[in-house]
Amino acid sequence: MVSRWRPLPDTLDPAGRLLAQELRVLKERTGLSLDGLARKTPYSKSAWHRYLNGEKLPPRAAVEALGRVAGADQLRLLGLYDAAHRARTAPAPAGNPPAATESGQPAPPTGPARRKLRGAAALIALTAVVATMGAAASIASIPAHAVRAEWTAPDTCHGHRCQGRFPRRFGCHRDARAESTITDDTYTVRLLFSPACGTVWSEVQPRSGGAQKVSIWVGRDARLTSHPGGRTGRAVSPMLATEDLHSAVACARVADRVACTGALELRTPARPDPDHDLPDPTFLLHAAR
Repeated sequence: MVSRWRPLPDTLDPAGRLLAQELRVLKERTGLSLDGLARKTPYSKSAWHRYLNGEKLPPRAAVEALGRVAGADQLRLLGLYDAAHRARTAPAPAGNPPAATESGQPAPPTGPARRKLRGAAALIALTAVVATMGAAASIASIPAHAVRAEWTAPDTCHGHRCQGRFPRRFGCHRDARAESTITDDTYTVRLLFSPACGTVWSEVQPRSGGAQKVSIWVGRDARLTSHPGGRTGRAVSPMLATEDLHSAVACARVADRVACTGALELRTPARPDPDHDLPDPTFLLHAAR
């Protein structure tokens, strides 16, 4: 079923309009609803609504994600993105400052001034697309911004840029959702995922005793934090970047118990060896099959 798209905003520059139109074509090609697209990518339904309706310039990583799902020509698609990004960040032409509105904000340009801005944006768009298609090296490595309705993830933390970092320090906890939970009288262990940051981590809330280790696994990749004296409050692991939530496992040791949740559900007594008390990657991979 073809979506009924609302008209793009009149204030959208030509390069941004081209990008929004191309993203709409790719979205239709996938056959996915906005909910389905949110499940396939690290971006929320509301974020895709804004991107596809030209209300907000999407982050480069979102454009790449949709391109992968739709099987698009990434070189051409990222050329359109670069053009839109340059047009959006291009400095205004020199001249008299615009008059302010009653609210104190500068009034938008009108008449010839507005046509000049649109013309400059179109020229930037054409130049960027031609340069990008001429050589892959022209694609700039722009930091990926992960966007959600309430906030924007910092440029320094998205996907693999977040690897090994703690979620609260970079705001990734703000849109976190629990993908899986395991609970007993001793603990609650959660596998958490941030769509905005594109990362997963483990969180444990001890009910008795203290959390000694908290780890997150994606395949053979893992991150761990230790509390030799036992942490009585909430404890989290560092983050791992992943687009495949089905392979993520969150584990924790609380007192003499070990629990895991996610691709593997596990409750077991802790091993006596403190260096090998959590499941190793080989065990996790076999048990999760």
